[in-house]
Amino acid sequence: MRVHARLLRPPRAVAGPTLMLHGLGVSAASLGPLAEILARRSLTLVPDLPGFGRSEAREVWTTARIAAAAARLLEARGLGPVVVVGHSYGCHVGVLLARRRPELVSALVMLSPAFARPPGSALGQVVRLAADAPLERPSLVAGGVRDYLRAGPGRVVRTLREAARLPLDGLVAGLAPPLLVVRGGRDPLTPARWAERLRACAPRAEVATIPRAAHGLGHDAPAATAGAVERFLGRDGHPARMARLGEPSRRAG
Repeated sequence: MRVHARLLRPPRAVAGPTLMLHGLGVSAASLGPLAEILARRSLTLVPDLPGFGRSEAREVWTTARIAAAAARLLEARGLGPVVVVGHSYGCHVGVLLARRRPELVSALVMLSPAFARPPGSALGQVVRLAADAPLERPSLVAGGVRDYLRAGPGRVVRTLREAARLPLDGLVAGLAPPLLVVRGGRDPLTPARWAERLRACAPRAEVATIPRAAHGLGHDAPAATAGAVERFLGRDGHPARMARLGEPSRRAG
């Protein structure tokens, strides 16, 4: 299969490479403004996950298979270890990547992790998403609708149901890389209690809250979100380094 991805190169890298993973149903475009800021300091790879955006996939992939494809994409590009920045459903993909291929992940950033428990159900996610929509920028909502239609309702619903069965709080338990949870102060999908639960479950974790921001942090508050990420990485002692970039490859499986 073919994976579409943006590769953003900074004029001079002062931090290690970054992999960004978008949310359910949407595409890499949903992370565009935040990616542009992070790419000022770090080589940044932003793929469309298989079956979404411009990345093809005939069948509906499981989250574990998508995480394995992300690992293969990093290997094909000669990147790693990387800072993984996942948004919403991308947090699920990122934590599975960190658990199964810890040598590829130096730190994990969860932006707006969803499926807060209780209830953590697919229906609960839909209700919270509907509550969030009026809080988001119209450009993000319009782009999300286009991406959802492109992916197809069947793929979105099946992925939603599978993600709801993955206990994110259990998956971060014992996680080797340091973890940052970033939430918007107005985000109905990531309430403060859920962010604190994730922090308490992980051995090396902290929480940052962006006041007045909603769920779509990549569009809603990219500068503040990037600042929180950079402060976290600075405190964790990530050395400045330039990633080795292999020959371009757009295939993963």
